[in-house]
Amino acid sequence: MEASCLLELDLGSEERARNVNRSLEMDNGDHARSWVEGPVLKVECQARSLMSLLRTMEDLMACLKVAEEITGVED
Repeated sequence: MEASCLLELDLGSEERARNVNRSLEMDNGDHARSWVEGPVLKVECQARSLMSLLRTMEDLMACLKVAEEITGVED
């Protein structure tokens, strides 16, 4: 079974979305891809199982948190 997830995060401006995306691209690996559409950062993840997808998403969320802190994006 294959599992996938698409996150859409509105970061308020295209500049912020691009900055966060640049930080994420280094860690995306084979299981994730990210791109920017206006102020929205989109991240698509794929895995062979739901548990693997969950672990991938947890890793991604940790990377997103750091990228947001580095680029000055607030909640």
